[in-house]
Amino acid sequence: MQKNNFYLIIISLFTILLFVLQDKVQASILASCNLFITKVFPSLFPMFILTDLLIYLEMPELLAKMFGKLFRKVFHTSPYGAFMFFTSLFSGTPANAYIVKNLVEENKLTVDEANYVFSFSFFTNPLFYLTMLKTIFKDYQIIIKLFLIPYISNLIVGFILRPKQINNTRIIKNNKSKTLIETLLESIKKSMNTMLIILGTITLFFIINAIINPLNNPLISGLLEVSQGLKSLGLANLNLNVKQLYTLLFVCFGGLSIILQIKSILTDTNISLKTFNKARLIQTLIAICLLFSNP
Repeated sequence: MQKNNFYLIIISLFTILLFVLQDKVQASILASCNLFITKVFPSLFPMFILTDLLIYLEMPELLAKMFGKLFRKVFHTSPYGAFMFFTSLFSGTPANAYIVKNLVEENKLTVDEANYVFSFSFFTNPLFYLTMLKTIFKDYQIIIKLFLIPYISNLIVGFILRPKQINNTRIIKNNKSKTLIETLLESIKKSMNTMLIILGTITLFFIINAIINPLNNPLISGLLEVSQGLKSLGLANLNLNVKQLYTLLFVCFGGLSIILQIKSILTDTNISLKTFNKARLIQTLIAICLLFSNP
């Protein structure tokens, strides 16, 4: 009962602030929609469709054959761990949640292995991340360093958290019960539903940031929503080392918005975020160590 009263107070206060800060709230909603239309949708929606088509066309099996032995030896995963990792490299987050969910539904990854591989396949979309780095920093050595550290730290996390036993699961041959057109149409439907969840989540955190962060503190913005945090870093008058630290903190932690998006995508699966959240903490610490060990 006390818990419900606490939530009721918070929601009531939030409702009042929506009216008091109406102009800021409306501006934040428009800003979130603009970000979604110009940055998020163009980078994620095609990747969702492409992922479904690649799975249908047996790309996981091809990548599994190419890199499966390496991943089995280094990370103790089945061959499909390689497909999960490499597609996440290019698609970023939360597209990787969509990928791992599909692989589990296709019985190519077990839930336990999905929990593990997902933990070190956490990347910001590379095109978006590189674009944001160029708006924040002018030194290309810094840009390259900050671009590579999240990838290196993810690999270290994967090695640290790898299971003791090697997964000897073999490649599974696809039983195609659907045509390519049926797969495409179903993919469009699933992808649009997922994109609506992402839009709603981004908008919610833009509103929260407008209410609790009126001075637009970059640290608060980035912990709530990565893209907004990186954008505010480009405008902030901060020490260069602080900007680098904040950048890696935002990208490795992911922000509450991304975590909620991932949870929404994985809602109807048994995939747990416990290992994922543990990995984010470890990755952030490793990334910070790499940053200051090579100033």
